[in-house]
Amino acid sequence: MSKYARPELLAPAGSIHHVRAALSYGADAVYAGIPRWSLRVRGNGFTREDFKTGIELAHSMGKKFFAVLNVIPHARRLSTFEEDLDSVAALKPDAFIMADPGLIDLALTRHPEIPVHLSVQANTVNPLSVKFWQKLGVRRCILARELSLSEIGIIREACPDMELEVFIHGALCIAVSGRCLISGLLSRRDANVGNCNNSCRWRFRARSLSVELEECEKRQGEWFTLDEDENGSYLFNSRDLCALPLLEKLLALNIDSLKIEGRSRSPFYGAAVSRAYRLAIDALLKGEPVPLESGRLLNALPSRKFTTGLLEPHLPHETQDYASNSPHKGRLELCAAPEAIDGGRLRLRVKNRFDVKSTLFIYTPKGALPLEVTDLRDENGAPAEVAPGDGYIRTVPAPEGLTLEHPGENFVVRLREEDEEDRPA
Repeated sequence: MSKYARPELLAPAGSIHHVRAALSYGADAVYAGIPRWSLRVRGNGFTREDFKTGIELAHSMGKKFFAVLNVIPHARRLSTFEEDLDSVAALKPDAFIMADPGLIDLALTRHPEIPVHLSVQANTVNPLSVKFWQKLGVRRCILARELSLSEIGIIREACPDMELEVFIHGALCIAVSGRCLISGLLSRRDANVGNCNNSCRWRFRARSLSVELEECEKRQGEWFTLDEDENGSYLFNSRDLCALPLLEKLLALNIDSLKIEGRSRSPFYGAAVSRAYRLAIDALLKGEPVPLESGRLLNALPSRKFTTGLLEPHLPHETQDYASNSPHKGRLELCAAPEAIDGGRLRLRVKNRFDVKSTLFIYTPKGALPLEVTDLRDENGAPAEVAPGDGYIRTVPAPEGLTLEHPGENFVVRLREEDEEDRPA
């Protein structure tokens, strides 16, 4: 028997395609934003019918689906909230993820049968806040990213009967729990209603390299310098969170849910990160070390380099990316979506360019298979040297034993550089 309780692994879903991918690759639950009422307005492909399909799919797999309504809206935006809330509640999601106290009170009153999980936007950082929300009827608190492991431990000890959720992977924000005004000030896109344009990631250049501290009498005349190099200055450009090195410590704290960020990322990203942490969690529960595949897979995905954030102490250069404002492309690039197997050949809908010399793998929920592409043909069966990019159809010999019961849960990826350590396991 494991010395740790099994936590829920919670993955993001930016569309219905993300739902099956994440759940098939190891997530126990997914969360998806309700249009207009969640903090991922851009790229939110969910319709009401998608919510219905996604909830039914999750439940058919014995898993959960959480609906996100975590905006902090101004009064003029509230006219349709009750109607939208009732519409989603009728589909019976497993929880609402919410941040605004008034909206939470309304949801608990109108739909007491649906648990409310307190969003990270509420910035819960101490056990008194957790107990306050528990008294109001909130079932789970998603703790702020600004907490250390020791602080999480204090909250866990003080609130043993409250569900706690902690972010373990994905983008970080320089503002407290994402409650930021930079985007609104620079481009009139309010981050607190889901319109953040990530302007904190922009490259800044200073007109003056010094700022005088006039407001502090003791330090009048003292100057701070703003350093910049040929890339400019990236004051707010945080690395991405990766808690894989601290996963066993989180298990020891008896956290109820471990959460992956990334509703704006691709279905393959959600699937791959879910698989990496699924393998790691299962190994640790068995008393085994985290498998190498977990780290290799995460390191092969696009990221802004990794940090364990505020979960443990760091020097500044270990948390910020001062070199560029663009994420590293990673070693794995999504190339195609498998659609069907016909006559021993696998039909691919191309997403990104590859050719007959490319090193490809097809990811399935059971692992990765090498994909031979030297015999590449177009949709008419004619030999082809290249799959030029999005919109093209190509066929290749189907790997032995491959089945496509659910085509949307398989992904063809290209290894950008030959490196044995980065080969999928």
